[in-house]
Amino acid sequence: MIFSKKQYFFYITSLLSLLLISYFFIDKELAKYFLANIQTYERIGDFISIWGESHWYIGAAIIGFAVFKKYKKNLLYANRFLFLLYINLFSGIISLALKWLFGRIRPWGLRDGGDSFGFLVFQNFDLGFIEKIKYQFITLADAPTTYTSFPSGHTTTVFAVFTYLSLFFPKYLWLWLSLAIILASSRLLANDHFLSDIFAGVLIGTVSTMFLYSKMREKL
Repeated sequence: MIFSKKQYFFYITSLLSLLLISYFFIDKELAKYFLANIQTYERIGDFISIWGESHWYIGAAIIGFAVFKKYKKNLLYANRFLFLLYINLFSGIISLALKWLFGRIRPWGLRDGGDSFGFLVFQNFDLGFIEKIKYQFITLADAPTTYTSFPSGHTTTVFAVFTYLSLFFPKYLWLWLSLAIILASSRLLANDHFLSDIFAGVLIGTVSTMFLYSKMREKL
């Protein structure tokens, strides 16, 4: 899973294109469908989403690092678990920063015929720069969960771990990819994200992991 610069460029531009197409043409209608069928999908989505929470992988990374560093005396595997920790923290910080920067309302804004859709950062251009920052900060502080849809944090985590597993266990690439897609899709079923949020999470999770891999490759 080591790509050339041209392959990286194609990968990134393809995902960005899918993200934009989704935002302008797919997001609303797809979200409305899952909201209209909330009794069918939400519980399934919530259950599957549990396995996309970063604390599982952060915990496993810390335990694995401690075991192989202190007891097994295996520096290679200790570094690999440390790498797992780093990719979760790094991608998670990027995801969180972007959530607060863009301030996108979740699909919940479309409930009961509502039409709340979009990003706080692209609203209220009539306000001055400082006033706009204050408005966005206050809005996010009052409803931090409601306005943190973009990107999907769960998807970021899932695809960071997918990339990790694909690097060290490439034989099972299609298994890892299938699991990652199922976990990422659960965020749609749970009515917590738009499709473009998912694409953004895929991009951040994979690219941030490959970036750290390029820095730590000799130790892994």
